[in-house]
Amino acid sequence: MTKWLVILLLVCTTAFCQERKPLLGRVLSGGAGIQDVFVINKATGTEVKTDNTGGFSIATRPGDRLAVYSARVDVREFVISEASFKEVPYVLEVNAKSTELEEVVIQGQVTSESLGIVPKGQKQFTVAERRVFTANNGTDALLNKISGRAKMLEMAAETEKKETVIDVLNGLYTDPEITEQFGIPSENVRAFMFYAAEDAKLATAVKENNTSLIKLLMIDVAKKYLAAIKE
Repeated sequence: MTKWLVILLLVCTTAFCQERKPLLGRVLSGGAGIQDVFVINKATGTEVKTDNTGGFSIATRPGDRLAVYSARVDVREFVISEASFKEVPYVLEVNAKSTELEEVVIQGQVTSESLGIVPKGQKQFTVAERRVFTANNGTDALLNKISGRAKMLEMAAETEKKETVIDVLNGLYTDPEITEQFGIPSENVRAFMFYAAEDAKLATAVKENNTSLIKLLMIDVAKKYLAAIKE
């Protein structure tokens, strides 16, 4: 019995055995700190907001995955390791989103199909999806797979899909409505939105612009999220 107990203790790795501790970090874009950006620990569902220098502190441990989210930056994820705690502050570098026009009014629907650029019925790709397709099917496809570039572009495409889902949900619900309708604690609303963006069925409903199905699925996603943070 003692022998098996020793073996059990040995296989308990640091990432799982140690308690979470504060990670002091800073979110930067172009070398400058970004204020009011959400940093979410996907393993626990907790979130914090950066201060006026981009600084933050969040409980984590090696193996946890942090997601940086804001309407002003591209969503990006970081996996925490032992080395992360040795960097004070631990820097999370993100890319700022390009500035958008407040409003553009166009009479009629203008699409690549209506302009004759793309044949009707042909699958439409986003910028990230086009890059993935080119990386996997172009003349450098083999090199891209070996170097890891194709994998990196696939991850970027997945991130783009999540951002689309989050943008749609932000258009359907305000933060107080998320709390009132689904019982999500106000301090966890941003983390919940990111959690919801990873639900495959919800992502499909967003892609199909099925608002009724989105609202129905959000009830189930909220129940799963509440159970997860309770655990």
